[in-house]
Amino acid sequence: MVILGAMMLLLWQGPAFSLRSWDAADAVGHGAADRRTGEAFLRRELGELFPMRFRDPTRVLVAFDGTHDHLRFVSSRPAGAALGGLSLVAPDVRGDARTGRNLVMRRAPPDAEANSWQPLAPAEPVVLIAGVDAIELQYFGSNSDFADPTWRDEWTLPDRIPSIVKLRVRMADGSTLPEMDMRIMLTEEAACLENTFQRMCRPRRAAT
Repeated sequence: MVILGAMMLLLWQGPAFSLRSWDAADAVGHGAADRRTGEAFLRRELGELFPMRFRDPTRVLVAFDGTHDHLRFVSSRPAGAALGGLSLVAPDVRGDARTGRNLVMRRAPPDAEANSWQPLAPAEPVVLIAGVDAIELQYFGSNSDFADPTWRDEWTLPDRIPSIVKLRVRMADGSTLPEMDMRIMLTEEAACLENTFQRMCRPRRAAT
């Protein structure tokens, strides 16, 4: 009877172990697919970046804000299926130790003033990559048309945009995802509709 009991236990443990292995592999596969989808969505969004100028009569201020751990820009894709026009976009890491931290994206249409990122504040975040600890961003660009481009941890040129954004993602388990180099297709003069024959933007007047 002891031998029979041991045989029955082994027979039960074999399928149970196989099912657990299948579930674990399935979860890993779904996680990898979700990450690829989030990466592709972010890459496409940056590829649609539009160098909109905020309304500021005193200076040229392109709507692009990039530091080592957060990014805000304007996309030519509308904020919703029923909406038209441009979108303010902000990918960043949100959450806490209790609920978990995720790389999310917020999107909202600019308001009539078009002079700040305020419309993003109430926007509902959408999860791009789950289980993220932190992100690191770098920007490749130059100070002028005559300077060589360099990598930098923060974009501090208000009248220019970078040509490449590099993203590194550190996961909650300590692993890192492959680096993403996302090329920006347009340059800042693309939004200077009033300057047809020269590559120089003027300040954008406030709405009246």
